[in-house]
Amino acid sequence: MGASVGFAGIVSLLSAAWAPMHERFVPLTVVPLAVRTNASSVAALAGLGLLVVAGGLWRRQRLAWWVALGLLVLAGISHVLKDLDVITAALVLGLAVTLVVNRSEFDARPGPGSVRRAIVTLPLLAGAVWGFGALAILTHAKDFTPRPGFWDALTAAVRGSVGLAPGITGGAGDSGWILGLLPILGVVAAVSAFALVLRPVVEGLRRSAADADVAEDIVHRHGSDTLSYFALRHDKSYFFLGDGFVAYRYLWNLGLVSGDPVCAPEDRGAVMEAFVQHARGMGWGVAVLAGSEEMEPVYRRLGLRPFYLGDEAILDPRTFSLEGRWIRKVRQSGHRLARSGYTIAYLSDADIDPDLRDALDGVTASWRGRAPERGFTMSMDRLPSPQDPDALTVVARDPDGRAQGYLHLVPCYGREPGFSLDQMRRRPDTPNGLMEWMVSETALELGRRGAARFSLNFAVRGRIFDDQLRLTLLQRAEAKILGWLNPFFQLERLWSFNDKFGPMWRPRFIYYEAPLSLPRVILAYLEAEAFLRLPLIGTKGRLRRPTVRGRRPSTGP
Repeated sequence: MGASVGFAGIVSLLSAAWAPMHERFVPLTVVPLAVRTNASSVAALAGLGLLVVAGGLWRRQRLAWWVALGLLVLAGISHVLKDLDVITAALVLGLAVTLVVNRSEFDARPGPGSVRRAIVTLPLLAGAVWGFGALAILTHAKDFTPRPGFWDALTAAVRGSVGLAPGITGGAGDSGWILGLLPILGVVAAVSAFALVLRPVVEGLRRSAADADVAEDIVHRHGSDTLSYFALRHDKSYFFLGDGFVAYRYLWNLGLVSGDPVCAPEDRGAVMEAFVQHARGMGWGVAVLAGSEEMEPVYRRLGLRPFYLGDEAILDPRTFSLEGRWIRKVRQSGHRLARSGYTIAYLSDADIDPDLRDALDGVTASWRGRAPERGFTMSMDRLPSPQDPDALTVVARDPDGRAQGYLHLVPCYGREPGFSLDQMRRRPDTPNGLMEWMVSETALELGRRGAARFSLNFAVRGRIFDDQLRLTLLQRAEAKILGWLNPFFQLERLWSFNDKFGPMWRPRFIYYEAPLSLPRVILAYLEAEAFLRLPLIGTKGRLRRPTVRGRRPSTGP
């Protein structure tokens, strides 16, 4: 409805602008010319108002519904009075009827204090415009016809600022700009008040220490998805319902959900539905990042459609083997490193002492350089730590016993327990094949421990890089674009690295609400994952420049 009302606003503006440029037969001869002229101005102002209120309707705000309904009725009447524009009047009045029929969908509330701020701000802005207009008219009184007095200037300023005929005309001198500027200033004042009234609920990080403890307990009992453990990052808010929760972050007026809800399988639909209702009640859009294919029916029922994001590579450690010609390069790299004296140790995070933690921190610093940490959906926001006693750290040491690389794995629970790769890092000067050796040896070790799953890196748009698939013309164009982006995001390199181990590919999706919202969702996703820092106002009030966050991926080879 937001897009439809915005379109109606544009049509109203065009109709009002076109009215003075042609002579249309008007059978309503009883309507005075002054009324028809003023009706054009009212129609134009109503059109501008519809453009402003469309965003609030998009957010399903109840107040926006009331305002839009009033503006549509006002615009419809104005189109009839100004030149009997029946087509435009039917369009806007038809939308008004549609709003009434669908009124139950608009129940979101504006941000706290928004109405109060608007009530205070609008009179101040209106008074400033009125005072400026009256003073400007009195200062240039000799240029107007008839020459206005004090009360005439006040009346003309009021009428001009609301788009009505001011009752005076500019003549000689340089006063013409005043009458042209007044309606613009009036629109600016009204738009500013509208924007305050329809401001959505803005939320920062919403979690407490108690929330974190409850979420951790639920993850241990119901965290069967390979991404469930990543819900315990410190930069995620929690929405609880019963014995389940949704991990999310508010960004760009979106509730960005990280993976599927964490709860019993039979409760996922109810938990997600409750969160969607909560988000829409706050006036937010909803997007699920890296959602599973199994949850698609639930998301579709809630009005969310899928967009293929990429594929998660998953090994079965129970059947993984280094035998065979297809994996000989990985096998040969491992033999070479073992012969040169490299060793691998498997440690619980609780067993990592301060000296080793410092050494791993040094590995991270040498690997990442100045690039910041990335991640939101598929990585943790901390180094191996006693906070994650069930996690596993795999350390590769050189012949002198120094840590040269490591893997950090977090657990996934359920009937098929296993691990998900969180971090994969090494010193840049280590021998080639170190990462492949660590991954393959870890897969074998997990198989000996009885793990059923080992989730590797995530390959964004991975199918595009599969040489065995026949790509459509659109997919070939996408592959070309991704090739340009590859130096920044290592997209193809991540896919080819994962493919060396013969994994099962599990697709992941972005679930979003409407086609027009997808670009905003993708940019918000990149911002949340710290791949991009877009030009927004920073914490110190300065305009941030758009930047690409480093070239080295946090879990890349």
